[in-house]
Amino acid sequence: MYIDKNKEEDEKNHELNHELSYEVPACLPGELGQRERRKRREIMKKTNRVIILTVGLMIMFLSGTVYAWSIISRSISATFPSWNAQTLSMTFTLTMMFYALGGLVSGFILKKTGPRPVLTAAALLYPSGMVIASFAQSPVLLYLGFGAMCGLATGLCYNSAVSTVSAWFPDMQGAASSSLLAAYGLSSFISGKLFAAFAPADGGRAWAMGLRLLAVLLLAAIMTGIAVFRFPKDGELTVDASQKKGHREPASDLSPSQMLRTSSFWLYYVWVALLTGAGLILVGQASGIAEEVGRNLSGNTIATVVGMISIMNAIGRICNGTVFDRYGYHGTMTMVLSTFTFSAITMLLAYQTGFFPLLVIGFMTGGFAYGAFCSTSPALMADFYGRTWYSINFSIIPTNTLFTSFATVIAGRLYDITNSFYSSILLLFAFVIVSVFLAFVIKRPGEHKVTERHHFRHHRVQMAH
Repeated sequence: MYIDKNKEEDEKNHELNHELSYEVPACLPGELGQRERRKRREIMKKTNRVIILTVGLMIMFLSGTVYAWSIISRSISATFPSWNAQTLSMTFTLTMMFYALGGLVSGFILKKTGPRPVLTAAALLYPSGMVIASFAQSPVLLYLGFGAMCGLATGLCYNSAVSTVSAWFPDMQGAASSSLLAAYGLSSFISGKLFAAFAPADGGRAWAMGLRLLAVLLLAAIMTGIAVFRFPKDGELTVDASQKKGHREPASDLSPSQMLRTSSFWLYYVWVALLTGAGLILVGQASGIAEEVGRNLSGNTIATVVGMISIMNAIGRICNGTVFDRYGYHGTMTMVLSTFTFSAITMLLAYQTGFFPLLVIGFMTGGFAYGAFCSTSPALMADFYGRTWYSINFSIIPTNTLFTSFATVIAGRLYDITNSFYSSILLLFAFVIVSVFLAFVIKRPGEHKVTERHHFRHHRVQMAH
């Protein structure tokens, strides 16, 4: 009996060796050998996840350089003084529109082919767009290169990185996605500073070389992504992720057509659109607001204060991931809306009192709220509507930028009418207040049914008594 038992264990160990495709010392018999194999397998999976997350962070950071357009455009404007602000701002509007289109298209492709073909398209579009823009002698080349081609490539990279990394971290949806979005948000601050130092607004064409360097860097990052990015295979993630404390399975697993028929999606979509508009107003009008409140402050001080928005934006994205993993969407929405409301009220008080430190507090909390809000969607979409159709479902959310990108245009028009940025803050405050009311009616799919069943059972118990 003893010999037969050892023989049976050896056969099981041989099968596990064949399945795991790596050698295990023969001196580890029975249960000890199985434990060692399981431990090594877990380490391998964790290592794979770390590599994919690292590459995702690199791609997201470099993709986010398009948001440094306000810095880049200053150098271009100095070279071509006849191009007015409206002409140059149209470039970024096109970037945002094609970004939304790229994200939507990539969602369908990712579902069928995985991330590599999508990244291959981005590897062709982004460097080509940057090079075309660097040769611009008219706004048309800027619109084509930086606006259309780089915007489309950014959408492709964004959705590929978020979808791939999220698939590898089902147990840490909030933390993983918020790390990616923190890199994406912080990029504009860091790359903007570097670009301004490399290509000052002195009328030269150093900005053209700067665009070409960005093209080379992102091409290297995308090629690395093509080499390592893939979705995990069925059963590959066996590190007991589902057993982690606080982890819960998605509320549903809906296709895009099914999701679009739910009220929860459309309520959330409007919520996202409103807060996106509020965030764009804050970012787009921050310099003008700071100059109006701090009339006697130097330009360097104003730039530093405005830069705090980007720093707090990155911090907000990271913090929100931890909150989502622990408290779910209720916790994240509460944090986002409370800080956004506090920010708007503080900025309004700063205008009324002329006390600049209040504006600094408002900028910092507003940047934090905007960052936390931006990192809500990747985790929430997986939690609400599942992972099977995640790449497509998630890609629908950024389409709100097709119309919310005009929020800054509306704010600018209000400034022309009132000759004050106070009206911009009032508009931001109105968007946030409407979002607060919407948050009360946004429910996780099936959540209202559970609540109704709970109330029904409670009522029956009372009737029985």
